[in-house]
Amino acid sequence: MPDWVRTIEPQHFQEFRCLGADCEDTCCDGWAVAVDRPTFEKYQQHPDPRWRASFQNLVTINPAGVSDHDYARIQLSTTTCPFYSEGLCAIHKELGEEYLSVTCASFPRVWNVVDQVLERSLDLGCPEAARKALLDPARMTYDEARPGGDGVRTGRLSAIDVAGGARPGKPDRYFQLVRRFIIELLQNRALPLWKRLLIVGYFCDKVQELSVAGAEPRIAEMIQAYEEAVSSSLFEQTLDQLPAKLTIRIETVVELILARITSDFTNRRFLGCYQEFMQGLRWGPDSSMDDVCGSYQEAHSQYAGPFWSRHEHMLEHYLVNYVYRSLFPFGPQESAVGLHDPNSERSIHAE
Repeated sequence: MPDWVRTIEPQHFQEFRCLGADCEDTCCDGWAVAVDRPTFEKYQQHPDPRWRASFQNLVTINPAGVSDHDYARIQLSTTTCPFYSEGLCAIHKELGEEYLSVTCASFPRVWNVVDQVLERSLDLGCPEAARKALLDPARMTYDEARPGGDGVRTGRLSAIDVAGGARPGKPDRYFQLVRRFIIELLQNRALPLWKRLLIVGYFCDKVQELSVAGAEPRIAEMIQAYEEAVSSSLFEQTLDQLPAKLTIRIETVVELILARITSDFTNRRFLGCYQEFMQGLRWGPDSSMDDVCGSYQEAHSQYAGPFWSRHEHMLEHYLVNYVYRSLFPFGPQESAVGLHDPNSERSIHAE
């Protein structure tokens, strides 16, 4: 691993420990399993003929692989990894962690590099990682990490070169300023979270407009104007007058869910939650949108609204973690987030 200038991470990063078979979910189901080239070669040369035969039958070179990290894949006949047994990974149990692919050994840990600073965070697809990141009501902070790291092999790195970056529509040299403002806004508890989110959306659209227009130097000035507007409550009247559009809200949520469940692999627990969601809205083949909106309003007033009014910090933490994990709102210059398109570029609006 290169020598980073420094490493930053949230406090809960070091507190995370995999629960193994005690976890109510499993990361061995619902995911494509990438195998890096060194691990693949180790599999092919394993001294035990039984294990070597299993690896040769179940781990094949990925024809679409574009890097050594995604060199091979574990073949899935269902959504579950064939090496998963009785709540545990058989490879890890019998051969040890050194025989896990980097993907399996590192999940749910995420590594990003901003210039020469290594940023570590957790993917909240893991229930235990979500508990560590979301339950503490105190504001999430990112601090310099303890020397020596966490002893886990570093997975794929996503990166932004703030000093030298130059991408169309991505003002990378203003990344730190933009992200700092977004984090401070998301953690501004003087505003309800829905207002914070809307202001973030307006702000990101303005950043994109300035970048497309070649007016990137005005970004710092715009951030100052937004900070003054927020502190002076200038957004309040406009936001309070916005009508609630339940139909659009529900349709958007369902579109996002459908995009997930129609992908190559979907975790069974996610599918179960989706089915409960649809049942809770009493959404069936004969339901009208008026019926669904009525069920939504009823459920929100009785259950969701009171819960989130007491625990709004959980959504705040989720968003802050997402901003750090995904290098929001510019996205990485070098990324392996999407296995099939490791260097895809999206607009600031799409991020």
